[in-house]
Amino acid sequence: LFKTTLLKALLSSPAACGETVENRIKTLQKQTSDSRGSEIEELEALLLNLESVSKDNFSKYQQLLHLIKQEFHWTGKDPKDRLVIFTGRLATLRFLAKELAQDLGLKPKAIARLDGGMPDVDQVEIVDQFSQETSPIRILIATEVASEGLNLHYLSHKLIHFDIPWSLMTLQQRNGRIDRYGQTRQPEIRYLLTRSQVERMDEVERIIEVLLAKDEQAIK
Repeated sequence: LFKTTLLKALLSSPAACGETVENRIKTLQKQTSDSRGSEIEELEALLLNLESVSKDNFSKYQQLLHLIKQEFHWTGKDPKDRLVIFTGRLATLRFLAKELAQDLGLKPKAIARLDGGMPDVDQVEIVDQFSQETSPIRILIATEVASEGLNLHYLSHKLIHFDIPWSLMTLQQRNGRIDRYGQTRQPEIRYLLTRSQVERMDEVERIIEVLLAKDEQAIK
């Protein structure tokens, strides 16, 4: 189970994987077992490698910047053209909120966060601001808490999956935040995938093919 959790974190971001590794090390250190020592050593070595990955050589993040700047030609100046970015990991959300503001030349108030640890009243307030043209918010970065029941389509038709959920229903629910009744523009949805020469680590081989098969079954 931990290997699967570790893989999902790694496919999200080095920050998410690092957090998962740190939590695992803390758990193992509380246990009294000689066999745990070698596992801790391996995890500590992995943690060092993860910490060495800067945002400049974190290829998926650089691809995100390319997508926003070059493909979307997005600058954040148009209050009616706002971005929604989904991630399944809180550590990844924090990383994106911090780095995107700097790399896109946005003010801190231009990026809003939405996660399950926030009080309901705060979540409602952020969604309400995201729908107001006078609000300074230009990007909403959210975890799965925003994937169901929220209307994010009033001033946004661009959605990016920074990481891919392993559930078809979650994927469809995410897309439904902007691709819904009342949307006046063609939704533009992008998926960022992590490729690997190791088949079991490759998102397309391991995840996407399964999601496509489930989607085909659902259509039938």
